[in-house]
Amino acid sequence: MSAVVERFVSLVKVNGESLKERTVATAVRGTLEPHGITVLEDSAAEVLKGNCGNLLCFPPHFSKEKPAILFGAHLDTVQPTTGINVSVDNGTIRTDGSTILGADNRAGLSIMTELLLTAAKDPGSWNNFFISLTVGEELGMLGAKALDLSPYNISGVYVFDSAKRPGVYIQECAGASMLTIEFKGKAAHSAVAPEEGRNAILAACRALAPLKGGRIDEESTFNIGTIKGGEATNIVPDRVIVEGEVRSFSRRRVEDEVAKLRSYLEQFKGDGITITLSDFFDFEPYEHAPDAEICVRLEEAMKKAGLTPQPVHYHGGSDANAYNVKGVPAVNIGIGAQKPHSKEEFILVEDLEISFRLALELARIHH
Repeated sequence: MSAVVERFVSLVKVNGESLKERTVATAVRGTLEPHGITVLEDSAAEVLKGNCGNLLCFPPHFSKEKPAILFGAHLDTVQPTTGINVSVDNGTIRTDGSTILGADNRAGLSIMTELLLTAAKDPGSWNNFFISLTVGEELGMLGAKALDLSPYNISGVYVFDSAKRPGVYIQECAGASMLTIEFKGKAAHSAVAPEEGRNAILAACRALAPLKGGRIDEESTFNIGTIKGGEATNIVPDRVIVEGEVRSFSRRRVEDEVAKLRSYLEQFKGDGITITLSDFFDFEPYEHAPDAEICVRLEEAMKKAGLTPQPVHYHGGSDANAYNVKGVPAVNIGIGAQKPHSKEEFILVEDLEISFRLALELARIHH
């Protein structure tokens, strides 16, 4: 079993849900620091009300005065991995189905850890690079948004966090707006005085049922994800909260869909029912030209690693979206963590190993 696979099998056993990453951060820090790797923790824990901040990891050869490449992964998993039972069988790593595997993003974390350890053994043959290990990514890239990169001269960021197979990278990524719709009616006893009530649940059903969810067009998606309301069967419900999202590849397109929804909901107001729609941008879209330095450098490294570059458009966000907003060009890279956020999650040994090889090629100096 290769070092990166062993590292992965070890790290998936360390729990670290979003904003509860202290245990896994301590494990990674304890692995890196004895090898002369500097690990700094920022103040994101205080800002985000979590138990751990983002980690910035610097190999011994790093120079703050020189331009640098930043590599990225995140520390959190979307669900606990407590009691995980991992198997490596016929080239596939998976669990027994009782928990998620946590390859999102323990795979990226394992690759970053092994990259740092490899660089520490031979400090003379590497580009100037360092690594960010963020918290709260699964809650909306919270750690990356809070991370201050201004002290560093970063030429580009490579995030190892896409469920796509190695060779694929996200050249263009959608942005997303989060939606909250509040339906307000009037409470009353449902049997004694039903005519005095205004049923917010029925109002929400009438408004939501005609909506088309899923893929609106080739570039845009719309989803209603949660509905909460009602207190008891004998009370006319006076309040319902509906949460959803709109995604597309341009901010204007997202804003247009939100505006359409707001206009559409107007017809369902009245007769004691009020409807309020609030929204905020969770993450901005990004797009890189094919000849952008960050893409050219990545494709060259992919070819050296034996991969065929496949730039794609993708709807799933990552820390790369947050880094691009900060003015630092960033792309998310496929590492093959397949069926993420489910108990069927798996990763192929070959994908983990070749992703590590890609990280080495990106980090090495080529003459």
